[in-house]
Amino acid sequence: MVAIFAIGHISGAHINPAVTIAFAALRHFPWAHVPAYIIVQVSGSISASFALKAVFHPFMSGGVTVPSPGISNAQVFMLEFIVTFFLMFIITSVATDTRAVRTHINDF
Repeated sequence: MVAIFAIGHISGAHINPAVTIAFAALRHFPWAHVPAYIIVQVSGSISASFALKAVFHPFMSGGVTVPSPGISNAQVFMLEFIVTFFLMFIITSVATDTRAVRTHINDF
């Protein structure tokens, strides 16, 4: 959420391919730009994975989200669904609500 608030006013918080596709489907982003954004987003996530591997080596589980023993797949799915819902709610609020972003320096 911090990243969304930090860059939402600049890029519309396009840090996830699902966000880019959702914005394009809702006509807040041109479909022609979607492939390039997705390529860059996936490249960024791969780079981040290698950075985590370098930082946490030899502890290869560092930076990986793994459910605790005894947690069912259904519980994990519901948790991810809820967290993603709130994440998309915040992205949509920051990126598409004209009241969320001030465009004039004198307004501050």
